[in-house]
Amino acid sequence: MYKAILIAVNEQRDHEISALPNTLNDVREINRLLTEEPAVFDKSDVQILYGNLTTKSMLDHALHSFFGDASPNDVLFLYWAGHGGFSQTNAYFIPYDAGIHAIGDTSINMSDVRDHIDQTKARTVLSFFDTCHSGALMRSIDNLMERGLEIKGFGKFVIAACTENQFAWDRNGHGAFTDHLIRGLEGGAANPSGEIDIYTLYAYVSRALSKEFENQHPVLNSTLSGPPVIIKNVKTRQAESNLSPLFDGGQRVIDNSGDWFLLGSSSARYFSYRYNSSDKAYSLILKAEDNSRGVEEVLKQMWKTEQPFAIEDTAEYVRVAEVNVEVVGGEKTINLKLVSSEDRHGSHMFSEMTVNGIKPDEIAKLRIDHYLFNKEVPRHVRMDHSETLIYGNPSDYEVSNRLIPDLLDQHVTLECIRLHLIAVLVFKSIVSEVSSLHLFVERGAITRITIEGRRPRVYSNVNPSIVSVDEPVHFSLDY
Repeated sequence: MYKAILIAVNEQRDHEISALPNTLNDVREINRLLTEEPAVFDKSDVQILYGNLTTKSMLDHALHSFFGDASPNDVLFLYWAGHGGFSQTNAYFIPYDAGIHAIGDTSINMSDVRDHIDQTKARTVLSFFDTCHSGALMRSIDNLMERGLEIKGFGKFVIAACTENQFAWDRNGHGAFTDHLIRGLEGGAANPSGEIDIYTLYAYVSRALSKEFENQHPVLNSTLSGPPVIIKNVKTRQAESNLSPLFDGGQRVIDNSGDWFLLGSSSARYFSYRYNSSDKAYSLILKAEDNSRGVEEVLKQMWKTEQPFAIEDTAEYVRVAEVNVEVVGGEKTINLKLVSSEDRHGSHMFSEMTVNGIKPDEIAKLRIDHYLFNKEVPRHVRMDHSETLIYGNPSDYEVSNRLIPDLLDQHVTLECIRLHLIAVLVFKSIVSEVSSLHLFVERGAITRITIEGRRPRVYSNVNPSIVSVDEPVHFSLDY
């Protein structure tokens, strides 16, 4: 079982010791990243302590219970953000009720925390300390190892934000160490399968922090051996081998979007992404080497604008909140944050309206025929002046009169063509949710398209209507 205790000493009773409000931001982000799906930590197994809950006695009790009650198969995760103090003989974590003139008597000795890590029955402990002088925790790590902490496949893993003689810097609302830790957990430290293990996470944080600050270097001491311990999963792009080639001599089905996404009129490839339901925001990490040189500039121009966005089976309008470029270890990455636009999810005002005898399900099919398959507007619709009501205002989301042929002429990948179709389905108010969309390709052409989606019902006591399409087509892949 994975269990975590997250400590933020963000306030100090003694006014001569400065408060550290950013530490609460740190703990909240770490908690969110550990528990959001797909997660290995259950929310009920994560304990958070901050403010006046971080007195010396309460922290001593919490740590004693956390480590003392653990079983051998537990994976324990400790994160501590706050002040650290250092004397000639001891190093301390400063609690809420510490006294500036009696640090030794009112604080928690780092060696006591180290002993908890040493003596717990849990064979795997992952510890992170974002405090000044936290490197002092590892002064006697050699003695720890001599006392037999190393167990094959399991062990103790301790990361401190700095060495015993350094300060841990804050900026941008977070401790610098934790900010890079957060970015690593968001996907920066993920492998192509979306797994973040403790080794890749440390490597990511260490490179990024040392590059940013010449006088702050994280410290790692570990008795961990054997397979890496996975602490986080993120949604990542599929392996290259899963992307559909243009020609393979037989039928194939395009049923996913690989590692592509659409933003505005541009497409790009992501390395990893996640969706945070609490703030309704997407965080994407792009590797520059996977995209054309112009993508970075295009994305920067979109900063603070509202754009249509599509990824996997989802489409919605988003605000481009962040476009940050980083170079870590010689590798350039582009970090995007896209926030859902609450009032721009497509207009479904006609979802229950019958227009001149044409029922809602028929309207949905007419829209699909027109926008996706380039079919002419039926004569009876044009003659009864229902065209605008049924098809809406073209400026709401502009769609080419030759959507798929135009995309093929532009050499757009099949995965991105699929995303364009999903965007049309949502933004033209045909469905509110796409359940599936498949492109069938054989003999050098798209020969069939199947769609299933949910058309919303106005009344809460009525199930959503399902829109299903199975359309034979012929769009030549004349590449």
